[in-house]
Amino acid sequence: MRFGAIIACGCLIATLSVTGCRGKPEPGLPSAGAPASSATELDSLKTRGQEQFEAGEYNDAFVAFKQAYDMAPDDYGVLLGLAQTNAKLRNEVEALDWVNLALAQRPEAVEPMELKGRLFLRLGRMRDATAMLERTTQKHPEYTLGWLNLAAAYSIQKNWPKAVEAAKKAIESAPDDGTPHFALGDIYIEQNERKLAEEQYRAALRIDSQHALAYMRLAQLYIGKNDVTKAELEQARNWATTSDNLEPGDGNAASAAAWALFKMGEKLEAAKEMNKVALDHPQNYRIWYRLGKILDDMGEKESAARAFETAAKFAPRIRTTTQPGNTMEEE
Repeated sequence: MRFGAIIACGCLIATLSVTGCRGKPEPGLPSAGAPASSATELDSLKTRGQEQFEAGEYNDAFVAFKQAYDMAPDDYGVLLGLAQTNAKLRNEVEALDWVNLALAQRPEAVEPMELKGRLFLRLGRMRDATAMLERTTQKHPEYTLGWLNLAAAYSIQKNWPKAVEAAKKAIESAPDDGTPHFALGDIYIEQNERKLAEEQYRAALRIDSQHALAYMRLAQLYIGKNDVTKAELEQARNWATTSDNLEPGDGNAASAAAWALFKMGEKLEAAKEMNKVALDHPQNYRIWYRLGKILDDMGEKESAARAFETAAKFAPRIRTTTQPGNTMEEE
């Protein structure tokens, strides 16, 4: 079983929010001599922008920060807010422009330094990303998020020794956070070091028993074993179910639970369960594909073909492989 690219991107670069690792933007100061009413309005806009940002209302946050920028174009907090908001909106080029303006105000501030490296990662500028994140960790070795995204940069370049080293530095910087252990586990998975990966996922759960992705990874590890036992499949199913209960997400955890049931030989129940998950998450082609595999194995060729066709509808690149009897590597 092939797992998705490391932290790369989904878990770290694109959406990462590490517990205890990421502070709020450093507030800017009103311009010297600004009228009290203007300063109050500016602070109000910045506060509103930050609250909307933290609530996930990124378009509204952008509007608030942009209004604040029109009042105080040199305010560091406003510039950083615009950079962070554009990053969340996937406007990487615009975010890079804003983060450069923030860095012009405070060249060694940790948040814009790390954000600039992360933006370079998203833009595929690996050399620039690595250099920026190395500089961030050198200047701010206590900043866990810098180490995590540096590990991501090294992993994308398949520089595994440095990726492992960076992830271990992240662990040292945040010993009470399970996310760095999870990240290291993903790095070991990319090297097919399954035992080491399992140790790290378990370490993540010892620190954070609510870490949904760590449960999911353990379930995937066990389900993917060549010589898996029924007891291990039952454990994998429990882990997958726990992950789904914590964070239902896109249905992958519930799908893994149903797949474990199938591998235990309980095909009819697995088909029913997988069908429900597919209907709950109709755009997740992996679930439809797994449903097709179960139905095909049960001899339900027409139903299997419909499931494969639905999978292909949402992932056209697999159209030629999603036919009964064919195989496709799990991602």
